Amino acid sequence: MLIQELMTTEVKTVGADQSLLEIRELLLNHNLRRIPVVDSDGRLKGIITDGDVARATPSDASTLDRYEENYLLGKLKVKDLMTKAVVTVKAKDGVETAAYLMYKFKIGALPVVDDTNKVVGIISDTDLFKAFVGLLGYAKTSTKITIDTQDRVGVLADLTKIFKDNGINIISVLTRKIGPKRAAIAVRANLTGRMDIIQTIRDAGFVIIDISTTKVDDGDE
Repeated sequence: MLIQELMTTEVKTVGADQSLLEIRELLLNHNLRRIPVVDSDGRLKGIITDGDVARATPSDASTLDRYEENYLLGKLKVKDLMTKAVVTVKAKDGVETAAYLMYKFKIGALPVVDDTNKVVGIISDTDLFKAFVGLLGYAKTSTKITIDTQDRVGVLADLTKIFKDNGINIISVLTRKIGPKRAAIAVRANLTGRMDIIQTIRDAGFVIIDISTTKVDDGDE
């Protein structure tokens, strides 16, 4: 899956010379946590977050009144607080690239830029969570069967053949090592009316260690 399939393309942006007072209102009014900073041609110059604005805002313990507070925020400019070294991705990068960068740098969103560094979108951790849920099949009524098996060549093919021979479409498959020579394989499929496949898997010599069904209302699928 590519980032362009998940990213938000209508991105709010600001200029480096705008005041923090403007940015605070923009963040609040549009329920945003961060805004890319661009030049007159839309090229990325930095990013400013609600955390940046919060750090610049006098605390409740301050003796400043609201007018004085707003005056100070009106004097501060985006360029005074924005992060200039921004981690970015391209629209045709895989979503795993975005996930890795967010994890590595502990950030919640990435601007998406083209080859000229112009902002064309933004992708957030919420977008990735949504994709993750969809890829694993959790957005559909389905049953996950987890199998403890030998980590050998062809074991996955043997298992999926059982589903194919029984006319059951697999939604997703995940594998992970659980020992030097063992692996856990989690197969998710819609087994409504076809729970007999479980015994068929056992009869083929596989050890099932977990079975769990996710129910999703028709309107949510």
